Amino acid sequence: MALYVARKPKVRLNADVLRLRAFPSVGEPGVSPGDEVKWDTVLGQYASRRRLRFVRVESSGDGISATVLVGEGQNVKRGEVLAYYSYLFGLGFNEYTSPCDGEVAGIRQDTATIAIKEAPVPLTSNMPGRVESTDDALGIFVRSRGDLVFGTLGAGYGRSGTLEVRNPGQALSLDLSVKDTGKVIVFPGQVTQELLEACMKLRVAGAIAGSVQSRVLQWYRNLVEKLDWDEFLARYWTRELREKDASAPPPMEISPALVVTEGFGDIPMSDDAFELLSRHEGERAFLDGVGAFRSKAAGGIESLPCVFIPMSGGETTEAGKYLECLKEGDRVTVLGIVEPLVEGTILELNEEGVPLQTGLSVPGAKVQTRDGRVFWAPVFNIEKAD
Repeated sequence: MALYVARKPKVRLNADVLRLRAFPSVGEPGVSPGDEVKWDTVLGQYASRRRLRFVRVESSGDGISATVLVGEGQNVKRGEVLAYYSYLFGLGFNEYTSPCDGEVAGIRQDTATIAIKEAPVPLTSNMPGRVESTDDALGIFVRSRGDLVFGTLGAGYGRSGTLEVRNPGQALSLDLSVKDTGKVIVFPGQVTQELLEACMKLRVAGAIAGSVQSRVLQWYRNLVEKLDWDEFLARYWTRELREKDASAPPPMEISPALVVTEGFGDIPMSDDAFELLSRHEGERAFLDGVGAFRSKAAGGIESLPCVFIPMSGGETTEAGKYLECLKEGDRVTVLGIVEPLVEGTILELNEEGVPLQTGLSVPGAKVQTRDGRVFWAPVFNIEKAD
C-alpha cells in the first residue's frame, strides 16, 4: 500500500532561488544584506540546545574534594581537564573534562558540580549566493541561482556535499562505505531505517530518496531533534572521534539531511527529479530537510525541503552570453510574446530572472514597443534589430 501526496512541480531549472538558512534557536546574524557568501561562509551564530552542561566531580562531606583547575568566567575547550582527584595514595587517579567548548558559569560546593555554559554555535551557509535579508528570530535569507528539486517530506538541517547517485536495485545500506563520508547520496527508491542508520554511522552529509515509511520518518525526525555529540559517539561512531582533541561538529551537522521527493510508502523517485540529480552527479549540492523548527514560521516556498545545485562559480550560461551582447537602449526584435514578431527598445536588463507562467525564472529584459506597450521578455526570445 502506498499513500500518494498531491502532485506539484518538483523541478526548476536555472531558477532564482531564495532559501532561509534558519537559526534553530535564538540567533545573531554575522552578515548584512548584499554580502556575497560562499559554501563555508559563517552567516552568524546561535545559542546551543543545552545552555548549561554540568560536570560532577568527587565530593566529601559538604564540599568538593577533587582539585579544581578552572575558575568562574574562564573559557574552556571540549576535552580540557577541569579537575582531577587522586586516591589510594596516588595509585588511583580521575580526570574530569569539559564536554563542550564554553565558559565556566559556576562551581558549586554543595552539589560538587562545575557548570559550563556552551559557546554559541556557528551557522554555516552551505550554499553560495548573496544575502537578501537577516532576521534574528528566523535566520539568514540567501539568494542564488541554479537547479532546484523540491521535496514533499524531509528531516534534518541544511547540509552540503558532492552528489552521488545509487542505481535502483542495489543493496543500498551494504553499498555504502567510508568513501561516502561527506557526500549527498541519491536513493531512487524507498529509504529505510537501516539505510539512514548506515548514513549516520558513515557521516554521510545527506540522503535524497523517492519515498519513506511514515514510522521511519517520525523516528528520524525525533532522532535529529534530540541527538547531541556525546550520544552520537555512544551510539554510532568509533574510537578516533572520542579523542579529547577531536573536533565536534555543530548540532545541525551531526545528522544527515533527508529529502523525500514523492511521499509515504514505496514510491520510486519521479523521472524528472532523478534525471536532474543524475545530470549533476559529481557536483556539490545544498540539501535542506527543514529540521530547524523556526523555519516553518517563514510559511513560504523558501522553507520547503529541497535540493539545490547552484551554477558553477564563474560559469557563463547561454543566457549570460546573450545578456552580454545587449544593453539598455538597444533596438530589438521580440519573438512569441505579445505578437509573433514585435519590435521595441530595451529599457532594463534583469540577470536575476523574469518569472514565467510555467513557474520557471529566466534572465530577461524589459522592452517598450513602438506603440508604448511595456513587457518583460525572456532573453532567448530577443534578437538585436538590424
